[in-house]
Amino acid sequence: MRSRIFGCLCAIALVLTSSPGRSESIDILAAASTTEAVTALAAALNRDHGLSLRPTFAASSALAKHIAAGAPAHLFLSADVAWMAYLEERGLIARHRRINLLGNRLVVLRRDDDTNVLDNLHDLPSALAAEHLIMGDPEHVPAGRYGRQALRHLNLWSQLAKRAVYGASVRNALALLVRGQGRFAIAYASDGRVYDNLRQAAAFPKGSHAPITYPLALMRKNDGPLARKVFRYLQGDVAKTIFEQYGFTFLPKPR
Repeated sequence: MRSRIFGCLCAIALVLTSSPGRSESIDILAAASTTEAVTALAAALNRDHGLSLRPTFAASSALAKHIAAGAPAHLFLSADVAWMAYLEERGLIARHRRINLLGNRLVVLRRDDDTNVLDNLHDLPSALAAEHLIMGDPEHVPAGRYGRQALRHLNLWSQLAKRAVYGASVRNALALLVRGQGRFAIAYASDGRVYDNLRQAAAFPKGSHAPITYPLALMRKNDGPLARKVFRYLQGDVAKTIFEQYGFTFLPKPR
């Protein structure tokens, strides 16, 4: 009798663990600027395929270092190629499982209650008056690095470096702007779409900084069938629609 009960329990456990409705989990570490888009994609993936995409958002530098230190990750979506290269140099990316997925634009944002409009970016020092310019830390945050490149290109960095306040990520920088700790913030165009109380004051010319590219890659130690399925999903039509809805440029697929 006891063996029959044990057999029944094992059969029930087998049915539960092999149920088609069971949600599989894939971990993606993604740049803070992709928070809303990747969150929407996670919901779509669960709806369409019953898969659970578990995102972690932070500055690309912090995420890359966490992965290198052994943090669980199937996928990494970085806001620049440098931090993806950091992982590639350490042999952590699966072979032929990297793609340049997204593009973005660099802009200056202001609060909605501030009517300052920058007709010319060279007016930025005077438009700041006695207030701060907020940006991501150029040593660690891709948006900050692009911002410093652009300001140097425009010969403004020497005037603005000492007036800059740094955030630990681009979203942290925008939180400082919302709280009134500066007059303008350098961020991505996509960021302006997710804050109702922020407006674009100006846009940097494309040639003023390196191209803003978001590479996506599969991690070598977690390069399994489900992770590959999600990797492909993030390059598909649903992902394209969602990323573009949030202000990103969806880059062509590699041949």
